[in-house]
Amino acid sequence: MQTDNLSLKRSLVLQSFAPLFLLLTIKHLDINLYLKLIYKFIDIWSKTGIKAFAIAINHTSFGGFVVSAISIIWLMITIMIALGFNGIQKAGFKSAGEQIIIEDSPNDGGATFLVTYVLPLLTDDVESIRGLIVFLTMLIMVVLLLTRSNTFYQNPILAAMKYRTFSFKFLNPSNDITNPERVYIGITYKKPIVEEAVIKRKYISDGVFVIYND
Repeated sequence: MQTDNLSLKRSLVLQSFAPLFLLLTIKHLDINLYLKLIYKFIDIWSKTGIKAFAIAINHTSFGGFVVSAISIIWLMITIMIALGFNGIQKAGFKSAGEQIIIEDSPNDGGATFLVTYVLPLLTDDVESIRGLIVFLTMLIMVVLLLTRSNTFYQNPILAAMKYRTFSFKFLNPSNDITNPERVYIGITYKKPIVEEAVIKRKYISDGVFVIYND
């Protein structure tokens, strides 16, 4: 089997949370308020030094400010990842005359991801420090969980970009496929894969490939 592309896997995990941070941005972002608070923080910092942090943390809008900042940064990263994922399709594929047979083509992976991972994190309580810590802890735990699992392909952003996921088996696997009887996961763009036609593939991780007909 080819080497795991862990950077791409982690990128797709980060990308999958874009709907959460889009909703959080809409919910919490108040540019005028946050600009005023930043100016006020700078003014207090110039007068009291490090005590300004204690005042800022105790402000009722601190949690919303932190979540908004994280959300905007996350969404910017998501855009770069989406552009990068489109770019990887131009090179690095292996074409060895292989054919596949599709086992299943589920179309609800994005919805399942939203219900399972996104909605529970769409918490109301980030105004308090405790609520903010709970939210950030849950987010880190879920991201780590997905990074260590093979469900990262259940990505609502990929679904929105018209990528398809399916499970498949190789009919005539090349020598680098160490488990020829295993059911693998494929990701392809727009057009469904034609079964028993020659394919080209790029390995991501955990038995997940980007696949096109050659």
